[in-house]
Amino acid sequence: MKIVIIILLMGVLGRFAYNSINDNKEGKNIEIPTIISAKGVELYGNKDYVFVDVRTIKEHLAKAIPNTPVIPIQELESRIDELKKYKDKIIVVYCRSGNRSKTGTNILIKHGYNAVNLAGGMNKWQGPVISGE
Repeated sequence: MKIVIIILLMGVLGRFAYNSINDNKEGKNIEIPTIISAKGVELYGNKDYVFVDVRTIKEHLAKAIPNTPVIPIQELESRIDELKKYKDKIIVVYCRSGNRSKTGTNILIKHGYNAVNLAGGMNKWQGPVISGE
């Protein structure tokens, strides 16, 4: 029985890398699920996932992952209801480097969404992009 639990745990941890942040109401560390760019590229286009950009509109228009909604991090909390249509999906949150998206992932998780942070953001993204430049 212990081996089964260990194998299951290793599978879960192998799928997502976790970063700990201290940003919840009780002041306790919470885990922010994080995926690397290569995993994000693999998941892009999968109907069970949706990518959401938390950068500014200007940044999004300059270069972005195609077909992704943009809600700037400063507006995410007040515009959270716009993401209700994705409640049954895993939301991959991205930004330029992964810092704002970590905060965005935390906000979404606190609101009951299934969200993961895209580590390295657009700086590390090796998948398809659209560019206004």
